[in-house]
Amino acid sequence: MRRIFFVVLIVQISAFNGALIAGDEPKAEDELTTLKRDYADVLALHGTSKQEILAIAKILRAKPEVAIDQTAASGEYCFNSGHGTMVHFATQSELTQEDVVYEFDASGLIAAGLDPSRLQQLPERGQMTPGVWYFLPKGQPDPHHAHALANPTIAIAVNVK
Repeated sequence: MRRIFFVVLIVQISAFNGALIAGDEPKAEDELTTLKRDYADVLALHGTSKQEILAIAKILRAKPEVAIDQTAASGEYCFNSGHGTMVHFATQSELTQEDVVYEFDASGLIAAGLDPSRLQQLPERGQMTPGVWYFLPKGQPDPHHAHALANPTIAIAVNVK
């Protein structure tokens, strides 16, 4: 009688574990598929490009608050490295010539003699000419943030395409 009980118990445990393992495979496969899809652009990188994105990832992992989601305001992600220095990355670079926008606090440059009147006013998002420096006075709304910045700002866009 004991043998039958143990045999039945072992069969049930084996069947339960087999079902558990079989049940886990699709979930693991789905997770792997999701990871490959979400990180396809990163996984495709090699050499310096791969090392650069990993260096940025390490910075963001160490200090995630420097990443600012500006997608609602401008369709961009903002890397706010501090001291009024920011870089914006377009989420849909195929729709704009402003693939990357650099913004800098202009206070120190103005104090050193920069004449902001010689720069064009920062236009609405999508209207920047790549390679041209723009000025945004303190207190005026920044189209890349949808609010006023605390300091005067200079900006330049880069079209990477």
